[in-house]
Amino acid sequence: MVKPLTLSIIIPVFNDEDHLKHCLDSIQKQAVLPDEVIVVDNNCSDGSIKVAKQYKLVKVINEPRQSVLYARSKGLNAAKSDILGRIDADTILDKNWVKNVKAIFANKNVAAATGPMHFYDMPFSPGNRFLDHLFKGPLYKYTRKFPFLAGNNMAVRRSAWQKVKQDLCDDKTIHEDLDIAIHLFQRNMKITYDKTMVAGMSARRYDDAPSKLRRYIKMTDKAFEKHGLKTIGVKVSAFAYTLGYFLLWPLRRSYNPKTGRRNIRQFIVGNKPRKNPMD
Repeated sequence: MVKPLTLSIIIPVFNDEDHLKHCLDSIQKQAVLPDEVIVVDNNCSDGSIKVAKQYKLVKVINEPRQSVLYARSKGLNAAKSDILGRIDADTILDKNWVKNVKAIFANKNVAAATGPMHFYDMPFSPGNRFLDHLFKGPLYKYTRKFPFLAGNNMAVRRSAWQKVKQDLCDDKTIHEDLDIAIHLFQRNMKITYDKTMVAGMSARRYDDAPSKLRRYIKMTDKAFEKHGLKTIGVKVSAFAYTLGYFLLWPLRRSYNPKTGRRNIRQFIVGNKPRKNPMD
């Protein structure tokens, strides 16, 4: 008899009380519950951890070194399950996420997986995930030298994590999720993109000034350059992020996350950009 796969969900958290409740609610409403949920307190000074402790399924651990880079590793190392799900505090999981991830990893060749995202605070959610799929699907299919995982919606087999974790870069100038993907790729471990692995995220990235967005995009370029990988996928990714910023920025600026509505007054005032959790 085949032993059922177990799954942990790890959430690095830095001052995210406004989003964390919705994230944990989506986990609690899963058609198949995860076996473990770990919230990593990365020096929160707001009410995030108070929110986390309201959920019986959640275990809170601490990582004093500031950066999602360290909080991620602390959580993944602490997890006990066969599959290590990794999401962000503003992620809202589709109700079948756990069920679908376990089905994906039933294929023993899969070392890690990611899937499409939708902006839940943008129009046409969750249907707007098809725009993300339109971008990521071809990248996965046609650019084999562009391995990618999205830290807000990914999972890695625990045995694969154990093999690469010592090799990962201690570098805040590159995307830590891409670093995992690249090291798995360099060890010839299979990363899959699966359209059933659906999750929502906030469009708060578009609160950033253009200069900050350029820095964020450059982190992708640096990740591949650091590992000696040259791929058209980097340019495609940069183009998609830039295009998305200019198309979605007006919609995001006019959105009030507290009321869930858009109006002219909010567009004039705008939203305060979030501190980069990589810092």
